Amino acid sequence: MSEHYRGNEFIELIERVTGAKSIEGKNGWTIKCPAHSDGSPSLSVRENDAGTKLLVNCYAGCPITAICNSLDIRVSQLFFEKSTGSYKKQSKYERERLEIDRTVGWLFRERRKNNQPCEGSEREDFVAAEERLRSYVAASNPQKTRK
Repeated sequence: MSEHYRGNEFIELIERVTGAKSIEGKNGWTIKCPAHSDGSPSLSVRENDAGTKLLVNCYAGCPITAICNSLDIRVSQLFFEKSTGSYKKQSKYERERLEIDRTVGWLFRERRKNNQPCEGSEREDFVAAEERLRSYVAASNPQKTRK
């Protein structure tokens, strides 16, 4: 069981428990609510703009305690920063930059795996993205960084 759930981790938990598939939208996810019999997705999940908690709303009216109880987790596991201080508060721009860097890294590794050539500018973008990811990991986990 995770100590705290980010959006995608929470959605994956609901998918494992209910067998339902989520629908990812511009601002989060929609999925069938695990707290009641659901004919169509009625649960909305997204991270708040500060990146410190999950915003969970069942349009059928299920309280958050019922949703968490059905998943065998605590409501406090939907809050990141205040609970442990282990998650750095990020702006929406920082979160988007991190996601872009992850995507750039994945694309570059896929091209290498498939023996596809990369232009010089693509390689420079990859190196810059990898460096930002390494510094992010080092800042997030100072005790786990390599020397």
